[in-house]
Amino acid sequence: MGKTKRVFWGFFFLDYKVIETYLEEMAEKGWMLEKVGRLTAKFRAIEPKKLKFYVDVFEKGGPFTPENTIEVQEYRRQCQKLGWTFITSQDYLQFFYADADKETVPIQTDEAYEQKIVETIILRNEMLAMLVFSIAAIMGLTRFFPVSYKNFLNFIGVTGTVFYPVLCAIMLAYTVYNLFRVLKARRNIKKGLPVEKPTLKSAQRRVIAFYVPILTIGIIFLLALIGDATYKPGIIGLSLLGPIFGLFIGYCLRYFIKKKASKEEDSVLYITIAAIVVVFFIIIVNSLFSKISTNATYRQDSIPEGYPVVSMEELLEGSERGRLGSREFNSGMSPIVPKHYYYQETRNINGKRVDIRIKYYDAINRYFADMIFNGIKEELEKGIKWRGMNLFMKNIIKDDEMRNLWNVDDLVLTENKDEIIVQKGNTVVYISGDIDFNNERTRELIYNKLLLPGF
Repeated sequence: MGKTKRVFWGFFFLDYKVIETYLEEMAEKGWMLEKVGRLTAKFRAIEPKKLKFYVDVFEKGGPFTPENTIEVQEYRRQCQKLGWTFITSQDYLQFFYADADKETVPIQTDEAYEQKIVETIILRNEMLAMLVFSIAAIMGLTRFFPVSYKNFLNFIGVTGTVFYPVLCAIMLAYTVYNLFRVLKARRNIKKGLPVEKPTLKSAQRRVIAFYVPILTIGIIFLLALIGDATYKPGIIGLSLLGPIFGLFIGYCLRYFIKKKASKEEDSVLYITIAAIVVVFFIIIVNSLFSKISTNATYRQDSIPEGYPVVSMEELLEGSERGRLGSREFNSGMSPIVPKHYYYQETRNINGKRVDIRIKYYDAINRYFADMIFNGIKEELEKGIKWRGMNLFMKNIIKDDEMRNLWNVDDLVLTENKDEIIVQKGNTVVYISGDIDFNNERTRELIYNKLLLPGF
């Protein structure tokens, strides 16, 4: 097997004529095109030689059109009669070559007809791309915006909040730019002018301007996923099943349509089968996700070293401590909140169940601590939204006397005084349960163990 290599392939669709120049330069360097993918192209080593290339737009092609339909085979036979040897295809683009000194006839002799085909196909593709982008952007933006303090509790949340708007802006610029070029080409066609042919250097500059930032942000998101997987391997791994399976099904669907189908009608069958498989997969994954969430298998009973926790055993004295029922500890981190956890403990005291729940946040600065404090407060006030109704809403009161007594920057509690949110410096603690927050010993224990370390 000869030597091969893959190169980044970021040409715009309207750059299809520029590709000819690029392939000629590669051939002179000893590399012959073999296959073109979405992001890369495969070349094989040859003796450096002068070749000429022709990239044509076949109007009956497309991303989900079989590569070897009767129509395309006849089209390629006609091109061969004109002196061109077929190499490969990518959606609508067909790649041909010939020796530099060989007599050939242009595949498209009617420039106006060629431009009309290009205009129709590219405009359709760009409008579809803009629609898909708009849907994806809206779905993503609703995930990260409006900004909540929960965005800053994991790497993906922080990365998405900071970089997703940048990614949307780049993709929007990419789509609008392509659409502008298409509309400009359409205007030229209507005026009887030729479609502007970009230079290879200008095409390469566009590739760098649009694709390098996108790939960089993609790498940052990947690193964020790895960071989160360190703390939540079960949940992160399960959440990745969807995208991974979607990519796998998409690749298989494209492969079978491109390689195995012989008629355009066959693609409908493959798409139907793929849709059925995806539906069954979603049902199975949802079932697995529910079981994992219910069983809480990703939580641990032991408390890692370095996490300040107040247990009920410490809060209660003597016979009041009762018997331990259950205990859960779930920790996490992010660049904004390097240390945070959820702790829950249940005890059986004289036949009565009592419990305590603690949410602890140690942010990098006061600004994010304020955001966390206010975010938890608003959640308690709004309650849970269900079928258009807000349930379990709680009245939050400020007690300045109690705040001074606790010696903290901010303090609020529920009207029933069974839940309290305390902030001191960069640390926020939210505690609820069967606790007397007015008890001096309780106050000192919480203050010394939870609020002083992060201050």
